Amino acid sequence: MTKKPTGSRVRAQAVAEPQRSSAAAATQRRNRMLMWGGLALVLVVAIVVAIVPSGGGENADATKFETASVEVSGTPLPQYDADAVNDPAIGETIPTLQGKSVDDGSPVTIGPDDGDGQPQAIVFVAHWCPHCRAEVPRLVALAKQGAFEGVKVSAVATSTSEQAPNYPPSKWLQDAQWPFPVMADSKSGTAAQAYGLSAVPYFVLVNPDGTVAGRATGEISDADVRANVAALKAGKDLPLTSSSKSSSAN
Repeated sequence: MTKKPTGSRVRAQAVAEPQRSSAAAATQRRNRMLMWGGLALVLVVAIVVAIVPSGGGENADATKFETASVEVSGTPLPQYDADAVNDPAIGETIPTLQGKSVDDGSPVTIGPDDGDGQPQAIVFVAHWCPHCRAEVPRLVALAKQGAFEGVKVSAVATSTSEQAPNYPPSKWLQDAQWPFPVMADSKSGTAAQAYGLSAVPYFVLVNPDGTVAGRATGEISDADVRANVAALKAGKDLPLTSSSKSSSAN
């Protein structure tokens, strides 16, 4: 036989029921807070992961030699002025640069005695420069066609910055299949200053005796590259002219 609840028991149950409901509501609120907190943490981590690669710093593709010290011997060339009628560097002996390859840190030397009796073409490029990124594939294609046969070509990767686009220069040039030695300039631009760089891309064409035959900045067309290389090998005056398609190095 079921006993009828007493008045005190009914009152206790009436009090306990709201307490249980309140505890359940509190548990739900805590669970929701934990869920939203977890989602917020995931979102923050995702944002950080997305931002870090584009902001510079450590880069898995970079070598240890994207920038390196450069030793200069000889007299630096005057700064190049694309608007000047006459270039005072013409006929001057180029200074010697001793540095390291951006790829593996092996020694790279650029100087008047390093052409082995051949004329030289020295190209200064910067990874962030859109005109350099347009010119490099053009030069690579010309090299594959044999346009530089009989000319020693060297490059200097200058004005390098981890915070700038298209970093690192070593990967950029490797991906472009650049076939010539590349010296890493120092963080302060030692090589660029020694050769009078004012903008990139920057070309210094050198006679077999180590003297400057001509200088120019900016993108140069295939036909103009061929014409200047031919004149350089023939020992004639260069028809080299600068282009407005260049990026200031300052």
